[in-house]
Amino acid sequence: MKFVKAVIAVLVCAALLFATYMYVKGSNDAAGQPSQGSHGSAPSQNGASAGKGNGSQKQSDRQSGKRSGDGEDSQGKKAQQGKAASQTKSAQQSANVTSIRSQIAAITPLQDYIFTTGEIEPRTSVDVFPEIGGKIRDVFVSLGSFVKKGDLIAKIDPSSPGMQYALNPVHAPISGTVTTLPIKQGMTVSTGTKIATVGDVEHLQLTASVPERYVSSLRTGLKADVTLEAYQDIVFVATVIRVSPVVDSTSRTKEVTLEFDTSDMRINAGMFAKVKLYTDVYDGAVVIPSDAVIEKSNKKYIYIVNSDNTVSQREVSVGKSVDNVVQLLSGVSEGEKMVIEGMRVLGDGSAVKDITASSLTASGHDGVDK
Repeated sequence: MKFVKAVIAVLVCAALLFATYMYVKGSNDAAGQPSQGSHGSAPSQNGASAGKGNGSQKQSDRQSGKRSGDGEDSQGKKAQQGKAASQTKSAQQSANVTSIRSQIAAITPLQDYIFTTGEIEPRTSVDVFPEIGGKIRDVFVSLGSFVKKGDLIAKIDPSSPGMQYALNPVHAPISGTVTTLPIKQGMTVSTGTKIATVGDVEHLQLTASVPERYVSSLRTGLKADVTLEAYQDIVFVATVIRVSPVVDSTSRTKEVTLEFDTSDMRINAGMFAKVKLYTDVYDGAVVIPSDAVIEKSNKKYIYIVNSDNTVSQREVSVGKSVDNVVQLLSGVSEGEKMVIEGMRVLGDGSAVKDITASSLTASGHDGVDK
């Protein structure tokens, strides 16, 4: 019986020890620390130190990376700033460059001319008058009829009431065409009445009047371009064959006579003509469009394009002007490049871009005069 009691006591003690062990183990697991002695605490401290060391190393790496990134960002910003500054400078330089057109200086003659008007008439023309007055009894021709010298044009009856006279014939004084015929049968005429005009319409001439201020430029041999209302797109060439020796005191003009260089059936007597009469030729000087000459303080200037694509202001003296083209008598030499467009915004030393060649190419020209 005693033995049984002893066994039971042992079992109870074992159970208590086991329960105590499990309780302690559960507490240690819950606290996250192993249930060990002084030997167990050393690894925990070393691990903490190692963790702290690793954290410091990572923080140092982050700081180093940050400094490296800051350096790269700073260099990138500087590069962008430099690029932006370069682009701004380039844009400013482009904005300061003026586009111009130029012309090579060359000695070119200027042909002056006069515009006037005139009337076409036969070279030879004779007005016909009767030798005696009376009534027109018969008319033997019509307007445009061709007559030979001596042909009968009309007959005039000089009779009066109570007096009978023979009919008086009127003959053609020259061979030609009847260009005017202002009479009719039964009409009364006198010795001062023109009854017809006979002219050589195969050989026509042009008579024009030139204002007195141009008289000094008139001479025989001058050429002219003639246009007619009926053929406005056709130019007929004529030559001055005669200049009147006097100036008309009423109209203040001088009469010139021109002959057509080529006979043309389209040209008829009586036509109205517009005449471009070429007069003086001004030679021996470089020419430039008048608009390219700038006037400052009563002096005249042009701009010359330099080899470095800048311009120089050059004082010039001008001569004769025809059709907005003027002579440059001094200040420029043959072969120099003169600015003819874009000069209004230029100054001495301005940078320019010459677009002459590109504009000629765009318009279908190669920049070379044929």
